[in-house]
Amino acid sequence: MLNTLSKGAGWLGFLTAIGAAIAYQVNPEWKAYVSLAELAALGLLVFFFIVHFEALKSFSSRRSTKLGLNSVLMVLIFIAILGILNFILSRHHLRYDFSETSSFSLAPQTLQVLKDLKRDVKLTAFVSDQGPTRSRTKDLLSGYSYHNPRITFTLVDPDKKPSLAKQYGITQYDTLVLESGKQESQIKTIDEQALTNAIIRIVQEERRKILFLENHGEHRLSDPEKAGFSRVKDSLEKQGFDVGSLSLLEEGKVPDKTAVLVIPGPEKGFLPQEKTALSGYLASNGKVLLLLDPDAQANLDDFLSQWGVKMGKGLIVDPVSRLLGGDYTVPVVTNYPAHDITKNFNLATFFPVAESVNFESGRGPEYDYKPIAQTSDNSWSKTRLTETRLNFDPAEDVKGPLTLAAVITRKTLSGSPEPHAHDAPEKNEPPDVPRPTLVVYGDSDFAANGSFNFSGNGDLFLNTVTWMAQEKGLISIRAKESHFTPLFLSRSQGTVLMYVSLLLLPGAVFITGMAIWRRRRLL
Repeated sequence: MLNTLSKGAGWLGFLTAIGAAIAYQVNPEWKAYVSLAELAALGLLVFFFIVHFEALKSFSSRRSTKLGLNSVLMVLIFIAILGILNFILSRHHLRYDFSETSSFSLAPQTLQVLKDLKRDVKLTAFVSDQGPTRSRTKDLLSGYSYHNPRITFTLVDPDKKPSLAKQYGITQYDTLVLESGKQESQIKTIDEQALTNAIIRIVQEERRKILFLENHGEHRLSDPEKAGFSRVKDSLEKQGFDVGSLSLLEEGKVPDKTAVLVIPGPEKGFLPQEKTALSGYLASNGKVLLLLDPDAQANLDDFLSQWGVKMGKGLIVDPVSRLLGGDYTVPVVTNYPAHDITKNFNLATFFPVAESVNFESGRGPEYDYKPIAQTSDNSWSKTRLTETRLNFDPAEDVKGPLTLAAVITRKTLSGSPEPHAHDAPEKNEPPDVPRPTLVVYGDSDFAANGSFNFSGNGDLFLNTVTWMAQEKGLISIRAKESHFTPLFLSRSQGTVLMYVSLLLLPGAVFITGMAIWRRRRLL
């Protein structure tokens, strides 16, 4: 009875294993059912193997069958068991982090985000196969995928698949593309905090609103020509933002829930009521990105003066751009003072016809002023533009480095020049509490279609807008510390370790092998 049952179990286990493998190839989504079937097949085959072990052993021990089909059968059964175990274990991982600082574990905030994740997110990391970050990136993404199977990831070397990199608009290594539904986003820094916050953003139903001001001769979002901002619009929408235009003359104010208001190169003057609307928006913790060109008649000096900002007179002249084949009036920026906008940003940026951004030092108690892009020491600001030559004149010109872009944040929530008691931050107040913020660039053409994809121009603009549109609900994860713990051995301990590894272990393997060989010779 047992023999009959075991034979049936053997055949059933064999057929179940084959059928489950075929089913997995047909539809990988049936992974749970396939795993159950493979577990059942494994149990049936092990049962058959145990029941018939003695018979198989006796049969295989016959001299006539030692080298015959029975031995082959035993090997096949053993391989089948190993194959099924490998199949199951390769799809059901168990991870343990034995590092002292839990370097390979995700933060509790990330685990909560992954637990609440209800949408599929596809990650494509563009990292070099030979780069030092590939292994670290793979470990990080594997952790996300392990805790939630809705996270899938792929590592792509942009040098081996340039067409795919071009499809996603990849301009530098270590860029991660996130896709969820119709939304797409990119991050340039692949670490846990940036990735978790990017996942929070991409699965949000409500998209952050970015508005571009118009009616003052600004660059237009719908313009596909060199001077237009259509590439800016496309790139921001890929980042998951809701992009639109705004006319203050028609609306009268900046709409509520506007994350960032961009003023891209105004040429005509603002009316007093428009400036009042801008100030009112900023007073309610608004964010304004102002791109100003030299000699523009925007009539915003008094508005900027409220923030302690004064635009430099004249053009910035940079001989370095001439060495790179450009014009003297296209300053090259490679100096980015420390700021979240320029964190890990190392691409050169080019600003066609720019002016400097200056700050009144006496307004320091009211505003926090942070330059984010500066020209080289060899540049200068040319004040007399009627000259045909652009040589530096120490009597009139301003020597570099010159600030081309800066972030100005109001320290006082009340908007008063004198800080009030309630302006003092609470002890437990997070450092990223929303505050009125103005970012000023001394050029607008660097983000236009003709220059957007040139070196790091587009990336710097997108970094600026993304930072300004910082969202509620994003998390902050403390960077994991790594400790260097050396192993010190005494001279005697080192000697023992050497003999064990070089003599004892190889010798034990050799003696065991010789003993088995001699035993088989005596059979």
